[in-house]
Amino acid sequence: MGETVASPSRKEVNNINFMNKRVTAMLEVVLAFVLVHVTYRSLKYFTPIGRWEGETGLNFTPGSVMILVTVLVLLLCGRSFEAYGLTWKRWRQNLNIGLLWTLLLVVLAGVGRMFTHAHFDPSVPRDDTASRVAGAVFGLAATILLLGLMKGRATYLDRVPLATSVVLLAALLSLPLALAGYFHRPVGREMLEVAWLFVCAGFGEEMFFRGYIQSRIDETFGRPIHVLGLDFGPGLAVSSLLFGFLHVLSPVDYFHGHYQFAWWYGVENCFVGLFYGCLREKTDSVVAGGVTHGLVNVLARVSVIISRS
Repeated sequence: MGETVASPSRKEVNNINFMNKRVTAMLEVVLAFVLVHVTYRSLKYFTPIGRWEGETGLNFTPGSVMILVTVLVLLLCGRSFEAYGLTWKRWRQNLNIGLLWTLLLVVLAGVGRMFTHAHFDPSVPRDDTASRVAGAVFGLAATILLLGLMKGRATYLDRVPLATSVVLLAALLSLPLALAGYFHRPVGREMLEVAWLFVCAGFGEEMFFRGYIQSRIDETFGRPIHVLGLDFGPGLAVSSLLFGFLHVLSPVDYFHGHYQFAWWYGVENCFVGLFYGCLREKTDSVVAGGVTHGLVNVLARVSVIISRS
């Protein structure tokens, strides 16, 4: 008689299913990352829109693809937009948090530049080691500052009048336009620059990396780590690493066989991504991170306009 093979216990089956879900989640976000990168690079190289962007120096395509892929995945998979941070709940408070951290980061970057004289332009993939290390230290310092200041819910921001927030947001977005007019540069061209930096680079990247990727990993791995009032899990690390790797690939042109990697640029943005990931965890939304990310990109244009003029 043949030996009887013991069936796996319920606990073993549950463990196998649990591991399968984790592997599936990891594969899904990696495939989504590859899909996004190949899609927007293809659009930039093989379509009239991409050629127009190449001629003008604008960059709407990457962020637009990130927004589209994020929304389509959530819709097709029947997932909750709110669970993935795409929610307008407490939007006024999150707007104020975004504005507050924009100002804090500008001050922090200004102090850092005084001591290091490092270049700071998030839209330019420079790979000089000194500036990129300074950027990584900036991201780490911002993260530590965030954890120290946001231990609880920032209820005091609820008392800021909406009109004040809107006026401040409009003023910060208009600053590059005012400088462009002052230095007799094309204001219409600068409006397009501000639009892609704020909406596509800011909110697009936050929706995809901190909204979709970070939430998808935490959905299966959980958020078991607790530090200074912040609950987080592997999603924070995965989203930060992939965000950094996206910037590593900035100078890569696989359609023409050019494989130069901006490794230090990736290291810098990995630490910057850590800050935005923590901000997403503290607010349960991508709104605050989107506002901060977009405005920091826009305000970096100020030094660029001044230096070029």
